[in-house]
Amino acid sequence: MKKFEELNFYEVLEVPFSASDFEIRQAYKEALSVYSEDSLVTYSFFTDEERERILKKIEEAFLTLIDDRKRGQYDKFLVDTGRVESDHFNNKGEKRSIPLFPVNKFRNKDVFLKRIKKKFQEADLTDLSEQILSRESISGKDIRALREAIGIDLEEVFEVTRISMPILDAIERDLVEKLPPVVYLKNFLRSYAQILHVDPEKISEGYIKNMSLLGEGTG
Repeated sequence: MKKFEELNFYEVLEVPFSASDFEIRQAYKEALSVYSEDSLVTYSFFTDEERERILKKIEEAFLTLIDDRKRGQYDKFLVDTGRVESDHFNNKGEKRSIPLFPVNKFRNKDVFLKRIKKKFQEADLTDLSEQILSRESISGKDIRALREAIGIDLEEVFEVTRISMPILDAIERDLVEKLPPVVYLKNFLRSYAQILHVDPEKISEGYIKNMSLLGEGTG
C-alpha cells in the first residue's frame, strides 16, 4: 500500500508506461471528471483539501507526461532513483492499471440501497457489530463477516459505492500491496461502513491501524 505522495505520474493517471499522448489526454479528462467538485462518482469520498491535493497531482502528472522532453526526463528520474525498472518502459503489452472508480455502465444505485436496507432490517447484527467495533484494530475479515451476516454480495457494495471490485476484494482480504493510498482507502472504508450501518470512523481508523500492524510484520 503506497502513500499518495509515493505514486508516480503514470499511477496517478492510471496509464501504462507505454501510454500514447492520446491515452494520456483521455486519462487526464477521465481523472478530472472523476475528481472534480461536482463529480457524482466521488462527491462523498473526499474533503476539499484531499480533492485539491489529488487534482493538483493529476495536473502535474498530465503536464509532465504530455510533454516529450519533460516525460523523458521524468522517465530517466524514475529509473535512476530505482523507482521503476527500465524494462517497464519497453513493455508494449503492459496493461492499464485497474481504475479506482469504474465510471461506465452506471445502474440505479437506489435499487441496490433499498435491497441492502431490507437485508439489514432482517438481520440481527448487534452482538457482532459491538464485538468488532470494540477492537482497536479491525481486519478485512471483520468487515467481510459483517457483510456476510447481512447477506450482502460484494457486487452490491460495488454498485452502491462504485469502488472497483479488485479493491473491495483487497480490503476484505487484507492485501496490503494491492490497497490504494490511505487518502483513498480511508474514504472507501467510510463509505463501505455506511452500507454496513456501523461507525465509519471506527471502521476506517481500526482498519488503517491493522494495515499498519501488518506492514510492520512484513517489513
